[in-house]
Amino acid sequence: MTNDEQVLLKCSRFSVHALEVRDRHGQSRTKEVIRHPGAVVLLPVLRDGRVVMIENHRHSVGQTLLELPAGTIEIGEPPESTAARELIEETGYHAGRLEKLHEFYSCPGICDELMHLYLATELTAGEPDREATEQIENRIVSRDEINQLISRGEIRDAKTLVGLYALLARPAK
Repeated sequence: MTNDEQVLLKCSRFSVHALEVRDRHGQSRTKEVIRHPGAVVLLPVLRDGRVVMIENHRHSVGQTLLELPAGTIEIGEPPESTAARELIEETGYHAGRLEKLHEFYSCPGICDELMHLYLATELTAGEPDREATEQIENRIVSRDEINQLISRGEIRDAKTLVGLYALLARPAK
């Protein structure tokens, strides 16, 4: 946050700020931005190469989306710890190995959320620990199914597309 920022709204997971910026003519303008602590997205791959995805009802868009598991980083929590925690919470799977693949901004035109993409392998199934408001079901998909889902436009979540394209760019084992 700079000195030229004013907090407009503070929520449990993000805040909205007004920034005073100069346009190319030197005029002062206000730009609203969302400040976010960052998040992780997981690419959980089973030993046979299939991917653990989730069908997640999103109230914001009024739809159930097919997504990779993800979650917000708690203040002071290392991203890898968030990744391990969120994988268990959302899917029930425990990762024997987490490998950071990428970092990317989710929507830099309005938000500073930095997402950390982790490949999760050596998975062990368990019981999920979902939040009371989450409406999530696991869905296991093959690499071929991923290609079909993407080509049919059935994956509409940006973080999931980033993660799946990262997977498809890697050689199949």
